[in-house]
Formats: sequence, C-alpha cells, structure tokens
Amino acid sequence: MRILMVADGHGGSTHEKAYGKAFERMGHEVHYFTWKEYFKHYPYANHYPTDGNILKSIFYRFQNKAKMGPAMFSLNRDLVKLCQQNKFDLVFVYRGTHIFPRTIQKIKRTGAKVFGYNNDDPFSQVYRPYFWRHFRACVPFYDHIFYYRLKNKADYDSLGVKNVSLLRASFIESRNFKMDQKSLEDSPYNCDVIFIGHFEKDGRDKMVLNLLKKGFNMELYGTNWQQSPYYDQLTKSLGHEVYGLYGEDYNKALNSAKVALVFLSKINNDTYTRRCFEIPAAGTCMLAEYSDDLAHNLYQEGVEALYFKNEDELQLKLKQLLTDDDLRQKIADAAHTRVWNDKHEVYNRAEEVMNVYQRCVDHG
Repeated sequence: MRILMVADGHGGSTHEKAYGKAFERMGHEVHYFTWKEYFKHYPYANHYPTDGNILKSIFYRFQNKAKMGPAMFSLNRDLVKLCQQNKFDLVFVYRGTHIFPRTIQKIKRTGAKVFGYNNDDPFSQVYRPYFWRHFRACVPFYDHIFYYRLKNKADYDSLGVKNVSLLRASFIESRNFKMDQKSLEDSPYNCDVIFIGHFEKDGRDKMVLNLLKKGFNMELYGTNWQQSPYYDQLTKSLGHEVYGLYGEDYNKALNSAKVALVFLSKINNDTYTRRCFEIPAAGTCMLAEYSDDLAHNLYQEGVEALYFKNEDELQLKLKQLLTDDDLRQKIADAAHTRVWNDKHEVYNRAEEVMNVYQRCVDHG
C-alpha cells in the first residue's frame, strides 16, 4: 500500500522517518510531505541555512508561531493537491499543528484513511491557547487518532471522540543497542551517571547541580539548558557546555554510563518518555522519576528499574546502584529483556498502526 507521512520535517530520524522506515520494512511504499520548507527554515535557523534576511525572518517566524498567513494556506493547498494527484491508502499526520480541518476532509475524499498522532499533550494548560487550535479542530475528522500518554484518553472522551488508541513511544533497533565494552574504553562520555534530555522548569536543574556538588561523576547533555538560572554553575562543575547528543553519540553516551536518569516532562504531563525504552535497549540501568504508569505498566520496581519521588530518594537510590554492581547489572539486563519481550521497537508500533488501518478498512 501507499503511505504518506506528513510532519513538520524537523523531527529527525526518531519521529516520522522512523515510522516511515518501519512501514518500508513491511513492504509498503512511503512518501513524505513536510512543512518546515514553507517557512524558509527561519523558525529553525539554528539548524538549517537561511538567507539571513531580517524582514523574511520576522514574516515567516510570525506565520509559523501564529499558524496563520500565506505560508499556512500554501502548505495546506499543496498537501491536498499532492493527495489528489497520488492515490495514497493512508495519510499519517505526525503532530499536525499546521493542518486545517478542511484539509483533512478533502484528503479523505480521495479515498485515503487519515490518521493523526501526537507525541505532545494537546490538552496541556501550559501551552498558549492558539498553539493547538488547528490540531484540536481537526480531531473530529481524523479516521483515527493515536495518543502518546494514558491521560489523553479521557481528554478525547470529553470531546466525544471514540476512534482513538494508545501508541507509545519506542526505541529504534539500529540506533539504540548494546555496544561492545571494549569499544567504550576511550569514550568521552564515560561516567557513573548521565542525564540526556531537555531543560524544563521543574527543578531538574537544581537536582542535577546538587548531584554534581555531592561529588557524583555525572554528565549532562540536552537542549535549552542555557535557560536554567544554574547554567553557569552546571557548566563549571561539568567542565563543558551543555549541548544535545544525537545518533551514534547519543547511543554511545548511554552505553558509557553506569546509570541513566529519567525526568518526566511536566509540560506534557508525561508518565514515561522515549528514553524509558532507549535506555534499557542500550543495556544501561535506569533510575527514573516515579509514575504509576512506569512502575505498574512498563518496568517492575526493584527488578527492571528503580524510581525516585523526590531529591532525597534520587541521591539515595543512585548511591545504592553505584555501590552494588550486581544489582545494577541485574536491573539493566532485566529491563533489556523486558523492552524486547514487550515489543517496544518502532517496527512493533508500526504494526499497531497497520492493525488499526485494517480495522478501519474492514468496518468502512
């Protein structure tokens, strides 16, 4: 079958492209439509080249942020045209912040099933009201919507939408895997404990800083940490700036640590994160912020992961793991087995999507 993946195009190989490759592994023909190009890359100027025009920057950044203007109309028009000219069986919209309801309706008239997926929480009160307005207006028109976290089921129920189901994050076998220990002997990321993730104003920066002050051999990587009021202290303790890690470096860093931490996003009301699958896949012991979802649905506490509910527990359990090599290895091995046995690889997620597609076709 022919599948069109629709997304902003800024997600890299861990988002829509990961699903696209999984669909291709199944034998499907996959195409892509991305909208970042309609804003001449200005909203992502730190990542992509632009012509440096200040007026263009203001013009396109405003349209992207407000989700209105000529670029918005162009991308929606072109998406519809593409679907009318090509008979796609499935159009999979990944985090459709820029897609209009009438676009979904016109695509469905071509005979394609249109699925929506959102790895963020479109019902979170932290976002500005206008941010998710197009996505939420599209909700009644999707053939099916996949949500990322359990709480969103009730959110969609409150709108009277029943064609929804859970589609968790995943790991990617080719990117998240155990590395040979000999290859890590000279790794620049060797440490006792690591956190790789974005900065959020939830106290994680103070917790990390206190770990460093306590003398833990720790590394920190991720985006937006410059926004922390403790950034200068963090970089002084670390001995380097804090920056994101991707691809091979990301996997190597996880493999190089004895323990990897997980903090949960409060902005998106997360009860787990993608790293909850990537860390066990890399064979590293996971110490995560507690949630009922993690402890009861994903990894058994004390067997496949350890959890902390506050800073004192974080420091206490980290010391426990670092002083007990056998316990740490047993937990890491058990979680690695669990993440595979429970089928959390992206191919398994793509199979879930295909199962829903078949049900939609069978039941009209």
